[in-house]
Amino acid sequence: MIKCAIFDADGTLLDSMGMWRDITYEYAAEKGVKAPADLHHTMNRLSMEQCADMYRALGVPRSTEEVVKELAACALEGYRTRVGEKPRAGEFLRLLAENGVKAAVATASQAEGVGEALKRLGMLPYISLLVSCTEIGKSKEHPDIFLACAEKFGAAPGECVVFEDSAYAMETAKKAGFPVVAVEDESALLLRERIEKAANRRIAGFGELIEELQPAGEALGEALEAGLCSKL
Repeated sequence: MIKCAIFDADGTLLDSMGMWRDITYEYAAEKGVKAPADLHHTMNRLSMEQCADMYRALGVPRSTEEVVKELAACALEGYRTRVGEKPRAGEFLRLLAENGVKAAVATASQAEGVGEALKRLGMLPYISLLVSCTEIGKSKEHPDIFLACAEKFGAAPGECVVFEDSAYAMETAKKAGFPVVAVEDESALLLRERIEKAANRRIAGFGELIEELQPAGEALGEALEAGLCSKL
C-alpha cells in the first residue's frame, strides 16, 4: 500500500518553469556574461549550488554562496506573487490528505520560495514535509532527498510514489526503488522518450487522477498502488 506521495515543486505542483527560464538568462545578462542558448535546460537538472557553480564557470565574479543567495532573491518575488499551481494540484493534495496519505515536497529550489508559493496557493496545509536539495546536500542526481522523505514517514521506497516532471529525477527515483508518476510539463517535452522509460505512469494533469481515485475512499492507498503505478 502507498503510504506517502513525494512531489517535486517546479513543473509538478507549481507552474514555475517559465519563471526559472527567464531568471536563467536575466541573471546572466545582469552579470555581463554570455549564456548558452540551452542553458535553462541544463539548469533544470541541477541544485541551486550547482547552478551557481555554472554561472561562476561562465565568469560571474561571486562565490557559490553569493550566487545562490542572489538567484533565490530573484525567484522569491515570483513565488510570492505570480507563480500559479499546476491545474488541480491543490485539489489532489487535499484528496490525499483526506484519505490519510502523507505528502512531501522535495525540491531543487530554495525551500523558502517554494513554501511561499504553496502557502499563497492554499496547498501548504496538505504538505507534511518540505525539503530542499540544499538541505540534503545533494542534487536529484542522487536519491538522498527521496530516501529522506520516505524515512521521515517510516516508509520503504516501494510504499511511496514520486511525482516528477524531470526525466533525470525520475530515473534517480526509479533506480532507488520508488514508483514514479510523470507529470507532463512543457519544459520537459523534448525528453519524452526518457520520461516514458523512467515513469511507471505518465499523466497530463492531476484531474485524471482525481476522477480515478475519488471513489476509493479509505482504500485510496491501495488504489494508488494499483492505478498510479501501472505502466501505460
